[in-house]
Amino acid sequence: MTPAATAGSGSSHNSHRWWSPGRGDIDVTVAQVGFNLAQLVIPIFLLAPVGIPIAFTVTHLLPGYALGFLVGSLGLVHLAVNLARREARLNVTAHVYGNNVPAIIAYTLSIMLPVYLQTHDATRAWETGAAAVAWTGIIKLVAAPFAGLIRRSIPAPASMTVFGAAMYSYLALVLLQRVFDQPIVGLVALAIIATSVLGNLPITRWRIPPFIVAWLIPLALGIGIGYVHPMWQGVSVIAPWVKVPGPLQAMMDALPYMSVIAPMAFYHVLQDIASAAGGSAAGDDYDARALLAWDGLGTLICGLAGSIVAPVIYAMLPPYKAMGARIAYALWTPVLFCAVVMSGLTIFIAQLFPWPILAAIIAYVSIGVGMATLRRVDPKYLSVVLLGFVLPGGAVVAAAVNSALPALQLSAADPAVQGALNRSIYWSSIQGLGNGFLFLVLVVAAMLTEVIDRKFGRAAIWCLIAAVFSWFGLMHSAMIRWGAQPAYAAGWLAAAAVVYTARWWGAPARPSS
Repeated sequence: MTPAATAGSGSSHNSHRWWSPGRGDIDVTVAQVGFNLAQLVIPIFLLAPVGIPIAFTVTHLLPGYALGFLVGSLGLVHLAVNLARREARLNVTAHVYGNNVPAIIAYTLSIMLPVYLQTHDATRAWETGAAAVAWTGIIKLVAAPFAGLIRRSIPAPASMTVFGAAMYSYLALVLLQRVFDQPIVGLVALAIIATSVLGNLPITRWRIPPFIVAWLIPLALGIGIGYVHPMWQGVSVIAPWVKVPGPLQAMMDALPYMSVIAPMAFYHVLQDIASAAGGSAAGDDYDARALLAWDGLGTLICGLAGSIVAPVIYAMLPPYKAMGARIAYALWTPVLFCAVVMSGLTIFIAQLFPWPILAAIIAYVSIGVGMATLRRVDPKYLSVVLLGFVLPGGAVVAAAVNSALPALQLSAADPAVQGALNRSIYWSSIQGLGNGFLFLVLVVAAMLTEVIDRKFGRAAIWCLIAAVFSWFGLMHSAMIRWGAQPAYAAGWLAAAAVVYTARWWGAPARPSS
């Protein structure tokens, strides 16, 4: 009898104890709480150099995420429990929910930062960032009933490439270097993860959970050498939400930044759909519409509760399932996370997950996403994936420059600074490549997929879509407006003509004998 069959035929008296964590649930809960806490505080470190006080960031930008995270997670738990009862199985794994680093970076540096630099009003910047998250939730909810249509309309290699590019390339390139913030700590964490998780080598005969080891041993080293020195700030009860003073006005203020919001929201939609497909391949068949709806509700609540951090469903169900995680971790992760946030211990606990350790764990996540993308794409489309993995390079460089300039008390709006950047790193080209890069990855990947399949009319349609996006500023532009990027729009129109006429390039087909 197979393990799955054994699990499915288990005694019924255990079926109601889905909340009782097993060994895999405990390991994954530690990893997920650590992920979410450490990533939650990224806006603090991104915004502090420009003058937004840490006290303001901690009390305004972050708490609301706990409420949305809890609601979305409970929705995913509900779906998992129903699936387990419907199929009479004990080995059902709930989908993985958590904050999304690409969205955190994009909304912090491409929305909050420009608003603050223009207005020097931290409250207005925060309101606009929270509104961006609320808009993201609305877009997900609107897209939820059409999850099947979206999946059928977009070539599978293209949707997988967008998902992989955002995580494997953008996330890894932006954050992976943080392993070397303290080489001893980072390399030890990386070595433990590489050996135990990637190398599939159990830690001792008792199979000690690898993420606990990869956290505690490097943390002890960091404390021992004085790199990590957490400061206890006491316990103070706080609510998991913050009232936004002018929510409707903030929603209007966020509209010009749809060039950032819409691509990120659509990437979240594609990731949710890809996560559903990955779960089905691992044996847990969830309705993508329900998954997307619960994610949309959780995201909307995050924004309405004042958070600039947006959640998403991670495509981590298969590896977490292999580690023995089931449903309990999806309950206890948000409960413990809420307890930490509501006790005012966010900063203290986050200090226990220094960047070198987190970056080593991100290496594992990035490799898992990259491998999942490559495995699920037919080899004839590998050129699509590889090109898609390269395209986020512009966004990575743009993010680094945009965060560095304010710290140097420089502005990209200064003609002298622009001139220097264009002479040194071709700044205007990097901005064109980086702004709306997820839509760029989608369009290029879809167009190339259709060309490989010799569907030149469909390939031309994707180029026309890119021309429309460019004209309205959803691609190649920092903000949406009429006639945002006419040169790029013209370029994509020319590209449409090229790929459409490609049907006549080849030799005539030989008549069949």
